[in-house]
Amino acid sequence: MKYYQRTLSQAIRKAIKTFPAILITGPRQAGKTTLLKTEYAGTHRFLSFENPDVRERALTDPNGFFEQYKPPLILDEIQYVPEILNYLKTRIDENRKPGQWMLTGSQNFSLMQNVSQSLAGRVAVLTLLPFSIPESRGLPSERSVDAILQDLFNTSEFMPSAAKVKRISFINWLVRGAYPELRANPKVDKQIWCSSYIQTYLERDIRQILNVGDLHTFSRFLKLCAAHTAQMLNLSDLARDTGVSVPTAKRWLSALVASHQVYLLPQYYKNFGKRITKSPKLYFLDTALITFLLGLYSDESIMN
Repeated sequence: MKYYQRTLSQAIRKAIKTFPAILITGPRQAGKTTLLKTEYAGTHRFLSFENPDVRERALTDPNGFFEQYKPPLILDEIQYVPEILNYLKTRIDENRKPGQWMLTGSQNFSLMQNVSQSLAGRVAVLTLLPFSIPESRGLPSERSVDAILQDLFNTSEFMPSAAKVKRISFINWLVRGAYPELRANPKVDKQIWCSSYIQTYLERDIRQILNVGDLHTFSRFLKLCAAHTAQMLNLSDLARDTGVSVPTAKRWLSALVASHQVYLLPQYYKNFGKRITKSPKLYFLDTALITFLLGLYSDESIMN
């Protein structure tokens, strides 16, 4: 699959000059592993903790693991082995040479707790989200909001001539969203991909982060959040409709935010205190997941 340059690469190149470790976090399938493997394959050795053998080696003998694998290293899916972060801290303190350790992790909630305890002041934390509109069209550099909206609605006033070969319509963006695999490969079936993504998210991330026993109830909560996207957040209504308590709904929503599935947009007031106390708006970060969760599978149903 073609590699799409990411805007975050600029921030990584800046951070790698001064920080011993760089952590790239973000939702699953946002392209964290692909970014690091593609751009740093020539300088860093790659190890993935999704590999059971690598994970077992790191957990049973952390010191031996770090003696065997010397930096510069890319350590993928670090959330599976949070116990080694203290050993990594020791290695960094022994040699604070910049750019030696590059980490990725998806489960931001638990991962960041361990990182803040072990690597504070030693690691630059960066977040990689699914494609922006310019990135999906091969234009990774920052662009104005006006230019991005012009791209999305297929007008050409702000569109560079080299980019006109790859157009994205508004309806196409709603249907297929921004995750790299769906966006870069039109042959991938959107319904199968979204179904698998949500199932994996529930079975792996949510069970681990929240220890939820009844995934069916959480799945209903997820669909209700999709139905309320771009609306004012009302936790009482969400809890009542889901059939759970308000504290449970608040805890579940925090997990959705921490795992980069939803975003809470604060209201804007000149009074800063009101920005904090007033209810935010709830947004899903990807339109493909919204339309799938709402059962909107065709262009016609989405437009209606």
